[in-house]
Amino acid sequence: MTIKAVIFDIGGVCVGSPMEGIHRYEKEHQLPRNYINVAIVSQGEHGAFQRFERGEIKLHDFYKEFGEELSSPKNKKAYQKYFERSGKATPSSIPDVTVDGQELFHTMMAETARVDRYVAFAIQQLKKSGKFKVAALTNNFEMPESDRREMDALGGGTPTDLKASFDHFIESRLVGLRKPDPRFYQHACKVLGIEPHEAVFLDDIGMNLRAAKELGMETIQVKMGRSKDAVIQLGKIVQLDLLDTTSHSSHL
Repeated sequence: MTIKAVIFDIGGVCVGSPMEGIHRYEKEHQLPRNYINVAIVSQGEHGAFQRFERGEIKLHDFYKEFGEELSSPKNKKAYQKYFERSGKATPSSIPDVTVDGQELFHTMMAETARVDRYVAFAIQQLKKSGKFKVAALTNNFEMPESDRREMDALGGGTPTDLKASFDHFIESRLVGLRKPDPRFYQHACKVLGIEPHEAVFLDDIGMNLRAAKELGMETIQVKMGRSKDAVIQLGKIVQLDLLDTTSHSSHL
């Protein structure tokens, strides 16, 4: 197998994970663990979060619908099914949940302001080698550039230096597709001029990785707080030393 490109997710891989923000919000508001993420996923491709990442809904409309969807009692059933699938004991009762969509999203995005040192260094080494095309494939959203307060609250988007380090920065909001839709990965391959089996794809979310693997991509899961392990695994695949031995933490 000849690898010609390495494709990185952004949130949870190159920068901090919005999932950490979700867990922090749940803890601060005494909500059941993983309740919010289960609720987001259960909305399907027509949920506010999913439509927002495809550029189909504006920011403040998103905040309103996001909060309403996550506050709906129907999410309790999805949460019960989540426990059943995992084989864990189902809670005897699930409390009513009220979510402020704007506050939650601000908390999620605060985590993405931290660039991961290990991953950033690996990207630099891949570029220096001249052997690979290096791309980002990200589910993202349109930043409210006319609203400075909201821009600041959302962290201002992907850091400029990080974004500039990629040969291609492929965004769901511009393409109108989002992971795990196979068409989004196929679009990325077309942009890069490769076949799926010629790419390594790094992401933190299982369903995104499964979709890439089904297309033939080599995949690496970047687990929360364990980016160093993922970079070591990537180095073995591309046969390069990608590890920044000066880093003592996985985050800036």
